[in-house]
Amino acid sequence: MTVGEGYLDFGGGRVVTCGGCLWCVGYCGLMGCRTRDFDSGEMVEVSSSGMGFGPQMAMQLAERLYTQGFISYPRTESTAYPSSFDFRGTLGALANNTIWGNDVQRLLANGYHKPRLGSDAGDHPPITPMQSATEDMLDKDAWRLYQYVCQHFIGTVSPDCKYLRTKVKFSIGGECFHCTGQHVIDEGFTSIMPWLAVTERNLPRFTKGEKIEASKVELYEGSTMPPECLSESELISLMEKNGIGTDASIPVHINNICERNYVQVQAGRKLVPTSLGITLIRGYQCIDPDLCLPDIRSFIEQQITLVAKGQMDHFRVVQHVLQQFKQKFTYFVKQIENMDALFEAQFSPLADSGRALSKCGKCLRYMKYISMQPSRLYCGTCEEVYYLPQNGTIKLYKELSCPLDNFELLILSMPGPEGKSFPLCPYCYNSPPFEGVDTLFGAVKTGNSGKLGKGAGMPCFLCPHPTCRHSLIAQGVCACPECSGTLVLDPERCPDCDSKIIEVDFNKKTTPLEDGATIYVGCILCDELLHSLVEMKHGKSFYKRMGSRGRGRGAGRGRGRSSGKRVDPKMSFRDF
Repeated sequence: MTVGEGYLDFGGGRVVTCGGCLWCVGYCGLMGCRTRDFDSGEMVEVSSSGMGFGPQMAMQLAERLYTQGFISYPRTESTAYPSSFDFRGTLGALANNTIWGNDVQRLLANGYHKPRLGSDAGDHPPITPMQSATEDMLDKDAWRLYQYVCQHFIGTVSPDCKYLRTKVKFSIGGECFHCTGQHVIDEGFTSIMPWLAVTERNLPRFTKGEKIEASKVELYEGSTMPPECLSESELISLMEKNGIGTDASIPVHINNICERNYVQVQAGRKLVPTSLGITLIRGYQCIDPDLCLPDIRSFIEQQITLVAKGQMDHFRVVQHVLQQFKQKFTYFVKQIENMDALFEAQFSPLADSGRALSKCGKCLRYMKYISMQPSRLYCGTCEEVYYLPQNGTIKLYKELSCPLDNFELLILSMPGPEGKSFPLCPYCYNSPPFEGVDTLFGAVKTGNSGKLGKGAGMPCFLCPHPTCRHSLIAQGVCACPECSGTLVLDPERCPDCDSKIIEVDFNKKTTPLEDGATIYVGCILCDELLHSLVEMKHGKSFYKRMGSRGRGRGAGRGRGRSSGKRVDPKMSFRDF
């Protein structure tokens, strides 16, 4: 094995200095490189990677230290001190500390070095210590954070670390190899920040052209490995790089995705995505990939910065962003059913959700009602989903069927004291059988998707079919005097048995109500007072004694009323 020309790295055997770049992987080896100053982003990164607690907790500890007067304001994005910053006064406040007091006194005596890197964001100075504290004055976690702030500040104004780096190249069988050694000449700032110390790697002395014997030659075979999950500190770095969030909002964002179970914090403060988080992201990618990328948030942050600089109009920026999100929301709602397949593959199948409610008009099997938003009916046999209005209570309506498609009718009860109830067919609501139903008789279509929301489909009272007893033809009273619509009969019904609500005017002398009241409203079947006052009497039909004309009308009405009384409204499966 022949040793090539030995040389000192970075040119001609110079002594290379490096100031402690906080996130430097290895050492850049540039003369006079020094760490930038401490801002909120670096503080939460260090807390996660080096101290083992999350960004949210780090900010809480920092704010507590600030209110107690131990450190400066922690919510800052500046990494450079203003020209008027009092370095000597800040160092003087730490000179009597029992841990690093000697280092501070040495700097005050021999001279300190001002940091040469960083940027001034114009908000607050970098995080610095304000007064000396001891471990007994703070709790464990707060002390660790305070100690790092102090050591970092002292390190930024300390001399550079000086080390000698030697690189030796050699060849074996025509293949070139090299090894590198490092020798520290002056510890500099690493004496106060030992975690950034240069690792000593001493090499034997070689001469150019020297031949040495290789003790062994080994060939290792392996395969590439997938990258590990991001740590909190790595995520913070990427968020800052892509312009997502601020010093105040970044810890909140990370805390939110943890609380919502999108990710879990595991060993090494690694953020491991959960099944819920992965499925949610895949759904976003399937419907609108932009929602998964940092471009949208980064764009908004850039526009806000331009507004702050006076280069953009505030009103135009707000209107543009609102319009963008409105369009994306509308499109996402239209494609929301694409989420079902993804969640069904990962979690419980849609067929296993909900409860049986009404029969499908195609297969005559019971469909399941899924009350979770968006509420819908799911037919496991036909594998079809029928969306329902999103407000109100859905029940089976007397086991009646739609004359158009044979689907069982449902009744929707709207919430509130003035909420109305109306029947609807699940199939007609999602696929209106008549074109232009939303413009018929002055009806207003309030939904954009045709599937979701109140008024987005076709309920029975908008249906113009003549044979349906709940259609506009059957329930219409007259033309609306204020518009081109139709006034529809909307009798108030009992929510329990669907009977019509009646109003009773009792005699003042015989009223059973308290305080002499005479007006009472209720259902004669469900209301205990009215039900106790009802008497059942049987009579005979008298249509035979009437004339032929009277027989026709009387017979028709008599049959209708008689058949209606034989049906007990409570005999229904709608409550199952």
